Amino acid sequence: MIFNRHVLIAVIAGGWLTAAGAAQAQEAAPVGQSRDGVEVTSFVALGSTTSGIGAAVRWPLCANFSVEWEMSQRYAELNALGTSVSLLFDLPKIGAATPYVAGGLGIEQYGYATSGPSASILKHAATAVTVNAGGGVRVPVDDTWGVRADMRWSNGLGSQAPERLRLYNGITFAPGKRD
Repeated sequence: MIFNRHVLIAVIAGGWLTAAGAAQAQEAAPVGQSRDGVEVTSFVALGSTTSGIGAAVRWPLCANFSVEWEMSQRYAELNALGTSVSLLFDLPKIGAATPYVAGGLGIEQYGYATSGPSASILKHAATAVTVNAGGGVRVPVDDTWGVRADMRWSNGLGSQAPERLRLYNGITFAPGKRD
């Protein structure tokens, strides 16, 4: 679906611009305190029934909490868009790596098949509210970029909405230098 790809590109570009603007607008951290900035992750995902691409933008809220907005396009029963907002809680660091747990809500497109009167299969497209839970790890390479792995379970609310498990690997960029 060409329309969905254009929408995805526009949303990802908007996320990058939003992240860059937010990073520029952040105040400096007080002396002796570290303050992570906005992070943007571009990722490739593989899942229980899907594969896809996407981007996530993470904004720190306080010491261990951050909020993340994610947008992705899945290639499965149909080329479908999904978006979610999740709350992330950072666990204690293991060396340079920061493990985290996550949970949130989203909206996703999905497809399903039904049998019609002549026993042929009809494909349908629908949209569902989803819940997600999971976690991952972020590993900085330097002050401005790093790598990230994330695994999430999601379940659509509704009789036909699917349950999915997804693993993504991505490259994280931190616009502007972190303190």
